[in-house]
Amino acid sequence: MAVSATNSTLLTSDEYILDGYKRAGLVPIEFDVGADISWNAKAAHGRRTLNRLVEGLSAEGLIVHFEVFEVVTLTANDGYYTLDSDILNLVDTGSYIPAFNASEVEETSSETPITPMSAHQWNQLVTKNHYGTPTRYFLHRNGSSLELHLWPIPVEAGKIRFRAHRIPGSNSAGSDNVDLKRHWGTWIVNALAYEFMADSKLPLDERVLVRSDRDAALLKIKAYETSNEPPDVVFCHSTPWSY
Repeated sequence: MAVSATNSTLLTSDEYILDGYKRAGLVPIEFDVGADISWNAKAAHGRRTLNRLVEGLSAEGLIVHFEVFEVVTLTANDGYYTLDSDILNLVDTGSYIPAFNASEVEETSSETPITPMSAHQWNQLVTKNHYGTPTRYFLHRNGSSLELHLWPIPVEAGKIRFRAHRIPGSNSAGSDNVDLKRHWGTWIVNALAYEFMADSKLPLDERVLVRSDRDAALLKIKAYETSNEPPDVVFCHSTPWSY
């Protein structure tokens, strides 16, 4: 028996949406993408639903799937920066990269840790206009904007490398792939099906079966997606020198 040398095909957003409608029993099994004039309306609703589901995964403790390294380029004598709109949050300690490393952001030397502080701590700083190598940061959330406040204010055009949580890729183009690994397929189909069934006001007992399959798939994924990084144990205590 021959085994295909080609990996399984990653489905597009519209293909997952189509399978969700089929799983919900809202279109015939033989129905296909673009099969009739109703498809455009079904696809538009499905894409919005899929965006909402993927964006909501952060509430399920799966935000680490959307973690990236974000490099902020600094300007001398400027302590305030607005982060890119696709960044949701910064994770723990950043690393200040001195200017003499030029454009290099990985194979660097003489990095300085930059630790987070609370709004209260930043507000209580006596000398906010202190200049030097940044060692602390405060992330101010202003509506949809994230404003990074550094202390001390940098005196050179260095960089800071952060771990950051990003916004998932959009599913608004049906021909694009979903911003999830292919083993998420069963969850995607059942999650979409449940939403479609609820929107169509189908009987609760039918929806419960699909919801059960959706939740079971998510539990398996959570177990598989658990980070294998060693845990960091950090002890924090105040001192007379704490800010």
